[in-house]
Amino acid sequence: MRAEYENVLDDHLGKIHFTYVNTWDELLPAHWHEHLEIIYVLGGEITASINDVSYELKKGDIFLVNSNDIHYTHTHEDARYYLLQIPPVHLERISAKWEGLKFQEFIRSKSADACVQGEQLENVQGKGLVEMRENRKSTNRADDLYDQLRDVFRKIAGFYEEKKEGYHLLVLSAVYRLLYFLYTEGIRSEEDTETAHGTLRDLERMKLCMEFVREHYGERISLADAAGLLSITPEHFCRLFRKYTGQTFLAYVNQIRMEYFHTDLLETDKNITFLLDKNGITNYKGFLRKFKEAYGESPKEVRRRKN
Repeated sequence: MRAEYENVLDDHLGKIHFTYVNTWDELLPAHWHEHLEIIYVLGGEITASINDVSYELKKGDIFLVNSNDIHYTHTHEDARYYLLQIPPVHLERISAKWEGLKFQEFIRSKSADACVQGEQLENVQGKGLVEMRENRKSTNRADDLYDQLRDVFRKIAGFYEEKKEGYHLLVLSAVYRLLYFLYTEGIRSEEDTETAHGTLRDLERMKLCMEFVREHYGERISLADAAGLLSITPEHFCRLFRKYTGQTFLAYVNQIRMEYFHTDLLETDKNITFLLDKNGITNYKGFLRKFKEAYGESPKEVRRRKN
């Protein structure tokens, strides 16, 4: 089960989301968005991919998703992390050309204390803000950036845990401090930006395909339809789609249908069979088995819990 986003800042500047997430063996399908997303891993293991580059995240790692990059995550067993999402309106204050900025995506601490620090940070969730010993000043630039970002996460967690009057302003100040460190220490070089990922054309193709699925998930969608949309052969499409999403096209379509079906279960009182048909599901038995594997309960049980 996945935690819901917790909105900790809601004003004319835009919503900043910060939440603690605890998941078990969950695949969040490929998607993209304009806001900057940063994950601080507290425990467990997470496979994460941005465009065509995959990372294995462990306790203490920091993972950043730049605006409009295609990404997905797959959590393994008991994964725990803090999730911070910063909308474009705040990024615009970094630079008028913020859309062209690409920050380092994966920051692993080289310090032997990284795991201990991650464990201490996790304690903020249930025990309030804890005292953390000062770290020795590192001469390594990557370690310095890691330390700064980790400390900002610690402060935001503490502000939210205590919720003192005006804590929203403290959260906002911490977020801008984080953006400052990223802007001054964490920007990728132009060469890295050009060579680290697949071509822009391929990324735009995948976005077009995923938009097509979300617009037509309730209809019959074939592999040939998707390949034809991109004017490439089905074989080429299969390789390309798996490269950027980590899934087969059929698995992706079924997962999108499952998400919408689950939402309909919670938000409507329509008959379950009607909702299966509405969301383009034809193999009822196979789908319902996958649904229970994903959500830990059957559609009927979801309905009973809702009511």
